[in-house]
Amino acid sequence: MSTTLKKKMENAEFVIILCIWEPILKSLQVASKSMQSVNLSLQRASTQLESAILIIEKLRNQYDQILEDSRNLCMKWNIPFKLSEARQRYAKKYFDEVDSDRRLTTTDDNFRVTIFYPVVDTVLLQLRVRFKGVKTVCDDFNILMPEILTSMADELIVQSSYDFITKYKEDISSDFTRQLIIIKGYLSSKYQTDHLINMSIHYLADTIVKEDLTSIFPDVFIGIIIFLTIPVTSASAERSFSKLKLIKNYLRNSIGQERLSSIALLNIEKKQTNYINIENIIDNFANKKARKMNFLK
Repeated sequence: MSTTLKKKMENAEFVIILCIWEPILKSLQVASKSMQSVNLSLQRASTQLESAILIIEKLRNQYDQILEDSRNLCMKWNIPFKLSEARQRYAKKYFDEVDSDRRLTTTDDNFRVTIFYPVVDTVLLQLRVRFKGVKTVCDDFNILMPEILTSMADELIVQSSYDFITKYKEDISSDFTRQLIIIKGYLSSKYQTDHLINMSIHYLADTIVKEDLTSIFPDVFIGIIIFLTIPVTSASAERSFSKLKLIKNYLRNSIGQERLSSIALLNIEKKQTNYINIENIIDNFANKKARKMNFLK
């Protein structure tokens, strides 16, 4: 087994794939580590994810450099740099066609098209799809970012705040627009432009609290609190976790995702569930679902 694995690893194609994944994983490591932090804000998470996506997009045009790095590694590890070649295939040319079907003539081009581009494009697609919600939420709350707010015209603030009030009408009042215009002037007069560029929404919340401005800008402060309490990531139960294998196995393979997540949550919070009277819960559930009417009361 180890000999077979060693033979697979001492291969130019394996080294190239290694060099493809190294910069991708390095660019994602920073965002991954940060997203595990308790104090990470949604704004910072969105910025780091955008940076990772930009780095991977640039990587798409660096195949020649990756190939050169792979060649140098193969020389260092005494691995022959030779890609496996497949037998050349030709497509039949019909009478009404200008040219026959073009096939990739070199193994480098073939590896670029069949391996490199699909890997990079799949990573980019998954990053955009999985974290689309993060960017959408950040775009909704852009009006509360100090740097963006101070650079907006009053007419644009009115329009953007109207959309924000419509979306969060249960928490934000119509006075939100006036408060934004006032706090824009307050920030512009108190802080220089360089300081506003580096000012986060979390810092703005601290400023409002420390200077006792919550009564003056109540709706702005509520909007900031909503943004800061939105979780950066969310997780659902997966069967790959070892504990879930005890709950969902091949004998109970019909458990749905919602029930599986609920049972897993009960197991995780078992210290709290130990204090719950299950009999009372069952009785209450049975009484609510009972179809018979009690006429003796």
